[in-house]
Amino acid sequence: MRFYLIFTIILFKILNVSAQTSLLSNGEWFKIGVVESGIYKIDKKFLQENKVLINNFDPKNIQVYGSGYNGALPQLNSLSNKINPEEVQLGFSGNSDNNFDDDEFIFFYLQSPDKIYFDGIINKVKTEKNIYTDTAYYFIKLNGELPRKINSQVSISNFEEEVNDVFFNYRYENDIYSIIQSGRNWYGEIFSPGNSLSIPLNEFFIDNSKVSLEFGLVSRSTVPSYFSVSIDNSELSLFDMNTIKEGIYGNKIISQIEMTEFNYTSNGGYINLKYSGNNSAISYLDYLDISGTVSLNYLGDNLSFFSIPENRILFKKYNISTNKDYGFDKEGNSNLKFWDISNPYNIIELETIKENEKYFVIKDDSAFSRNIIFDIENLIYPFFSKRVQNSNILNSNNPDLLIITHSDFFQDAQRIKLLREEEGLSVFITNINDIYNQFSSGNQDVSAIRNYIKYIYNSSGEKLKYVLLFGDCSYDYKNRIPNNTNYIPIYQSYNSTNNIFSYSSDDYYGFLDEEEGKWFESLSGDHELDVGIGRIPSKSLDEATAYVDKLYIYSSKGKIKGDWKKKIYLVADDGDNNVHQNDAENHFDLLDNESKNYNIKKIYLDNYEQKLTGGVKTSEKAKNKLNKAIENGSFIINYIGHGNEFLWTEEKILDENSIYNWENRNKLPLFLTATCEFGKFDDPLITSGGEMLLYKKNGGAIALLTTTRPVFSQTNYRLNNQFYKNVFKKVDNKFYRLGDIFKETKNRSLSGSINRNFALLGDPSLQLSYPEYNIKINEIDTLMAGGKVQLSGEVVDVNNIKIENFNGEVFTEIYDKVSSKLTLGDESTPFPFREWDDLIFKGISSIINGSFKVEFVVPSSIEYDYGKGKISLFATDTINFLEAIDNEQVVIGGTSSEFNDDDIGPEINIFIDDYNFISGNRVSKSPLLIVDLFDKNGLNITESKTFHKMTAILNDTSEIYLNDYFSPLKDDYTSGSIRYPLNMLNPGKYRVEIKVSDNYNNMSTNSVVFIVGSENKLKISNLVNYPNPFSESTNFKFDNGELDQPLEIKLQIFDLRGNMVFSLDKTYEFSPAVIDDLNWNGRDLNNYPLSQGIYIYKLHVSNLLNGATIILHNKLFKKI
Repeated sequence: MRFYLIFTIILFKILNVSAQTSLLSNGEWFKIGVVESGIYKIDKKFLQENKVLINNFDPKNIQVYGSGYNGALPQLNSLSNKINPEEVQLGFSGNSDNNFDDDEFIFFYLQSPDKIYFDGIINKVKTEKNIYTDTAYYFIKLNGELPRKINSQVSISNFEEEVNDVFFNYRYENDIYSIIQSGRNWYGEIFSPGNSLSIPLNEFFIDNSKVSLEFGLVSRSTVPSYFSVSIDNSELSLFDMNTIKEGIYGNKIISQIEMTEFNYTSNGGYINLKYSGNNSAISYLDYLDISGTVSLNYLGDNLSFFSIPENRILFKKYNISTNKDYGFDKEGNSNLKFWDISNPYNIIELETIKENEKYFVIKDDSAFSRNIIFDIENLIYPFFSKRVQNSNILNSNNPDLLIITHSDFFQDAQRIKLLREEEGLSVFITNINDIYNQFSSGNQDVSAIRNYIKYIYNSSGEKLKYVLLFGDCSYDYKNRIPNNTNYIPIYQSYNSTNNIFSYSSDDYYGFLDEEEGKWFESLSGDHELDVGIGRIPSKSLDEATAYVDKLYIYSSKGKIKGDWKKKIYLVADDGDNNVHQNDAENHFDLLDNESKNYNIKKIYLDNYEQKLTGGVKTSEKAKNKLNKAIENGSFIINYIGHGNEFLWTEEKILDENSIYNWENRNKLPLFLTATCEFGKFDDPLITSGGEMLLYKKNGGAIALLTTTRPVFSQTNYRLNNQFYKNVFKKVDNKFYRLGDIFKETKNRSLSGSINRNFALLGDPSLQLSYPEYNIKINEIDTLMAGGKVQLSGEVVDVNNIKIENFNGEVFTEIYDKVSSKLTLGDESTPFPFREWDDLIFKGISSIINGSFKVEFVVPSSIEYDYGKGKISLFATDTINFLEAIDNEQVVIGGTSSEFNDDDIGPEINIFIDDYNFISGNRVSKSPLLIVDLFDKNGLNITESKTFHKMTAILNDTSEIYLNDYFSPLKDDYTSGSIRYPLNMLNPGKYRVEIKVSDNYNNMSTNSVVFIVGSENKLKISNLVNYPNPFSESTNFKFDNGELDQPLEIKLQIFDLRGNMVFSLDKTYEFSPAVIDDLNWNGRDLNNYPLSQGIYIYKLHVSNLLNGATIILHNKLFKKI
């Protein structure tokens, strides 16, 4: 019975929501606005002046609509449930025919955007300024249905009291400054010692009546200060201001409320506020609330006032004095109107009766009421905004992905829609202004966006999973800062004073349960996301297009294949008692146990030498390691430690220059940055590092789980930990998309306001490029030193069935036992950590029809104690663009019975620039070092002992480790090559010595001599290829200083394994000043299209007269 009841309620809810039809889907609609509350009119002149056609138009069919709320929309879902605009009641002055005559008009009450209410706890009228807009917008619908009329209440004759004066309240408030560029509260005039402000008083207060003043004051001062209040020149009160404590974190201001009162006199014109204190003192005026009594003396303008509740049935007679007699409208009612506007959408007109020289109204004052007296012959127009286009966003076809965007980014949003629909998702795009029109009568309001998402979620039977907000936002909702980019607003916290506890968050849009929405800033206020929210915070069309281009590349499996996707980098700061490294180590333990397929790499700052230069700490080795991780590719890069909007660590191992120089377009990682403010995207005056990564055209990130405000390490850890528990999770054998990962991560790491600063930058419907298949290795024995090993295996699906049509390559890496290390202890004690970094073999093998074999010799430099090592495999199908991954444990240790007495080291052949090099030759300024290697027992690539590393020694002084630049030959463990660019050497003679050992620790050396001249004899400069990256073709261009000389040019293109894939020869009898007619179509020597990737081109130019030559190398990127 209980189940049936719940099911019935849910079904009713879905059917009820689904039955909604947008009022805006048909008819003629226009938008009007007001800044102040009052009675407004629309007549024929108003419509004609605003170019609204009114031929054959019946004024009695005009309708006016508003949001239906008093002020901004309520945050609490259960109170914020209006789906269509709500009709406003109208009065009409005119005759009964169907024409809009010149003297006819409709009139109605429109409230300002601010909320006005009575606080029964403190027995006070309150005004709550709308944080989203200073203008309240409403709609006019022409040729609609008969409008709602004002409810009329006929006067009664009995009353208990007479009223000749009433309670009046108004508020002075200017929102000018955001103190910490965060939070919803803005503050008014700023005061330094000696500054003053004069605020005019209402002239209608009764003589000798008490006027109450409530000041909202804000101190930003660390020294004593005070405000003095005077009425004209008569001092009234002094207010001592509180002081704040200096510090990076903590409250930047302290608010205080001060009260005073005075007896009003008719010559009192201004409230004067003056600030005094020490020179460095600074404070603000938040607001001034003024309350008192005014005579019921109507002089022609709207007269608004309040009736304070008596909490019992009490009828009062309100005696209204006027300066003239008022006539009657065409229905015989007085032109002097008295409306109860307590509910702006349920207005009551009380009968005004003339008695002698006055008018009176009798009304019940048992409850609080807002009232207005006006003359229908003395009304003003609202301002005309624009025509509203018809829309029906309530008919969304139950999407999986909802994209909310601005018209500027609609085309790129459409591209995402097409991309995801190809993957089987249902997608719906909505314009942000259509949401405002539908849910808040054209007024900007974050709750309107939330309400729309809630509507889609409920009407789709909770099918909706992902919401993409496409467009930037700002902490300034009202465009007070220059170049504001508030396309899709973000939720701002109540706290606007403390950098730590103030936040902005898109999570608000995912809280869809009835009891959610208030989002109090405490643990008890935590809500759980119902959908995954992500944002593309683009400020411009270029940024939007750049990111969507990357989505297309990332979602095209053939363009981003490679074993870089099995790497996860943990990057940790030093200091703070090693808390960051300890957190990273805990993440490593989790991944090493639960996500074994992935290779966890570490960049712990304290593991690298740091230098102090000019008072600035740097760590070039750590910075280079991170740059190398980006260049080589990583599936996920996770930073833990100190940072700000633009950098990681005090030593700046990542900064804006790093990002600018990255070129990893086909190896885009997901970034997780557990640091302060790195992804701050709601400040239009800056571009954060996170935003730079997202919009970098030729690299950067595919998405970021990042921070928008300062954060705490303990909550960072909790969220980071939950991320790794969800990023590799599957449901129904399908990996989560980013929105699922983000939702589950946030929901399982709730910590009050201090974890609300994490945001997903990127497309929440994106699925990371997980390999689809697994790899099964046939049984393998213990790997022993000196033993020859043959591995065999096959690519399989989740059911362990071989994939017969898988043809391509498998990349194999085998690691010795996990190593134990100790950091340097630069800022804290040395920290012990573990890492899989002792690589003993890497190779590339062919996969044919799903099967492969790997052959190698186990190096004798392994650790001989038996223990568990690791085999890491990654396979790519170069035809069908399929991928597979696996990680197997294997016992490593001891000595093989096959260990032989090999004592011959590797063969080493060294070339500079190309294979025509002979030792002693002159080379280019930036020569390319080429080393070809062979050894029958394989080449030693272990790094556990420095003397085993592949090394280049330049001029007997500078050591360069080459292991990272070694590439094995496919299907041949005995051979491989090294390519290393020797960038911009000074002129002179050089000797380079290469040291390499084989798997039996036999070391070989070889060396060559080369000469870099004081200048290249050929004056060739500014070599570029364009476009770069390219897909169809690229042109090569350079400036030729050998004008009119006969030149021979050879252009060669190589892949990263050193294979020449293209060659072009050209001769000029009289060479021009600029040579730009060299072209490559991206195809190989057999005219087959080449795969996406980085290629090295070599330009060889020779002067046929004097034999001078120059060789230049550079990189280019081919995309598909």
